[in-house]
Amino acid sequence: MSTPTSTSRTSTLVGILLGIVILGLVAAFAIGLPKAQGEESAQSDMTLTLPDTLPGGYIASDDPKAFEGGELAEQADEIVKQEKANAEYGNQVLPEVLGRAAATRTYVAEGAQAIFVQVFQSEGGAFAPNNLPDPENTGGQAPTEMTQVGDGVCILSFGQAMGGDAGEPVFSQCQVTHDGLTAQVGSGAVPAEDLVGIADELLDSLQEG
Repeated sequence: MSTPTSTSRTSTLVGILLGIVILGLVAAFAIGLPKAQGEESAQSDMTLTLPDTLPGGYIASDDPKAFEGGELAEQADEIVKQEKANAEYGNQVLPEVLGRAAATRTYVAEGAQAIFVQVFQSEGGAFAPNNLPDPENTGGQAPTEMTQVGDGVCILSFGQAMGGDAGEPVFSQCQVTHDGLTAQVGSGAVPAEDLVGIADELLDSLQEG
């Protein structure tokens, strides 16, 4: 039987995982809407289905295998049920609101960390943080940066700087576009370079399929 402490800790982890899914969906709307409104899609009958795994071995959070042997293994059934409902809801709402093909799914890294994926039938470009602080006014390290990574564009969010060095980003969100399809991939556990690579391979596989 779980102790109150372990139960509380697990509930917190589950809450973080599921809570960020909602944030990922909100971000999807913010990025997709500017391109979707006022445009007539040439491929309005296109459908998008995201795979069960991502390059690198990341498994969809609505699959019990994602949590096998991890710290959330005991709560896997509950998490999977909720994640299936979230994915079904997102995959219904996004195409209806945006007026074009779109799909969303969450994946798991390291047994507990989330990787958020949205793919749109769009040329991309409508992608920016809420604000971009000037590094000269923040002691040389802005809490949010926007930069090119490979053939993608990434928003990097940093924690509180220690000794003037913010270290690695606490969350990275990257957008990549290939021939009319745009992928947004975000994670607090996977570096931006890897996220861009995941997006590249994902888009290639969707277009080949």
